[in-house]
Amino acid sequence: MKKILSLFTLLAMVGLLIACTPSNGEGDNKVDLRAENPRNDIYYEIFIRSFADSDGDGIGDFNGVTQNLDYLEDLGVTAIWMMPFNETDLDFGSHHGYRITDYYDVNTEYGTMDDLENLISEAKTRKMRVMMDLVINHTSDTHPWFVDAQDNASTSPYRDWYIWQTPSTAFESFAGGMKDLNLQNEEVVEEVKNIITFWQDKGITGFRFDAAKHLFIGDPGTNPAVMASKTHEFLRSLQTHARQNDPGVLFLGEVFDYEYSAVQNYYIGLDSLFDFYVANEIWGKVGHGTDSRLFVSNIERAFNTYRPYNANYAPGIFISNHDLDRIASFGQFSGPMGLEKLKLAASVTLTLPGSPHIYYGEELGMTGTRYEGIDVGQGTVYDQYRRAPFIWGDASKTTTWLNPYNGSNSAPSVATQLENPNSLLNHYKALANLRKDNPGLMYGNFLKAWNENTSSLQGYVRHYEFEGEGQTVLVIHNMTSTTKTVDVDYVKLLYGNLELPAYGTIVLEIDSAKINDYIS
Repeated sequence: MKKILSLFTLLAMVGLLIACTPSNGEGDNKVDLRAENPRNDIYYEIFIRSFADSDGDGIGDFNGVTQNLDYLEDLGVTAIWMMPFNETDLDFGSHHGYRITDYYDVNTEYGTMDDLENLISEAKTRKMRVMMDLVINHTSDTHPWFVDAQDNASTSPYRDWYIWQTPSTAFESFAGGMKDLNLQNEEVVEEVKNIITFWQDKGITGFRFDAAKHLFIGDPGTNPAVMASKTHEFLRSLQTHARQNDPGVLFLGEVFDYEYSAVQNYYIGLDSLFDFYVANEIWGKVGHGTDSRLFVSNIERAFNTYRPYNANYAPGIFISNHDLDRIASFGQFSGPMGLEKLKLAASVTLTLPGSPHIYYGEELGMTGTRYEGIDVGQGTVYDQYRRAPFIWGDASKTTTWLNPYNGSNSAPSVATQLENPNSLLNHYKALANLRKDNPGLMYGNFLKAWNENTSSLQGYVRHYEFEGEGQTVLVIHNMTSTTKTVDVDYVKLLYGNLELPAYGTIVLEIDSAKINDYIS
């Protein structure tokens, strides 16, 4: 009997030890690092119209996204950002969705509210967060608010919701019938807060603020610095409101500026900013190879400027998005070593701090550029081919709203690349899942330059620790077209090998107690 009791006692002690052991897993009694870091994710940007068609009408839709969440999960994605899906001006050729006519409803071409709610629910079962594009700088000139404000100038309750330059002309930051809202009007601010709450109640966990740089520039004769300060305060007030509903909500802003010193103050009211400076560094130093010895030190300097404004800053790292020509169309990422450079750009994106953003099709090497008003047989086109149909290799879900043009469908398809172990798609899968499985890469914003950096090899140390659980990793990139060998002490080889191929990457776990031996 004593032996039986001893056995039960031993098992109970082992169970207790296991229950108290910190882990990156998500078991009942383990530390859930993802829950502790709700603003560190691997995002996938989706232009719904082009992603996947579920009903055969040629236009991508909510159900098309839902039916392909397994593809995104397999890719390593932990969150999705969907470009505008609110009700928009379908009669004005507004394919992009930024001419909002109803903030509380969805674009009927994409499906119904029930379809969207099902998508959010299915994403949640896969532990994927969902961020929406929130367009509050302006509304369409056909929005009921503006129509009433214009038609009933003396009596409309919405007259002061817009900025009037003349009695009949409202200010536009962006031409084309997009009228700026007057965000100094408290009624408008309260409406924006109501909109945020509405979508949080639907399950939205993050908001991407379009044109954050332009939110207050419509006030004539006002000092730009004053307007910038108002922007930061305004975003902070929205953030405070949203966190009352969801403490883990993400506020991400688009401030289109390549100088990091021009955007640092925005971290006062934002958790994350798309980092155009870092994107430009990747295009230049990975693509062109210019001044590569400064690559990591430049990025570290930029990141250090953000910290005083927000210690928990989470930069949005990207190399392509819907407002830019696709990276695979850049001259420096084409040619004999183009694929290798694209892989290195992906490796950098997926190993830097913050939240990396993969633009749909980027993982396939899709090309796409802007055209200045040419006719390709489907009417006049401008930026449509930056947002061309995703290349599934499966006609049953490929969208057809935009005909192929100038190689827009020339990248190998998903079906083809999944079968090729050396494909760009499988490289993205490997690096994204590596990041997801290693807290030293996935969480926190620690970044220090490796003390043995040269013009050929550029490396950085990443470190994360929470309640006794931590990991330190050393990432080294070969910035050249020739093989390089690395001689460095490490605990575990996580990715690659010590002989780095052209534009190759190695990721090593190192001893956290010896971190100072690796940094300057």
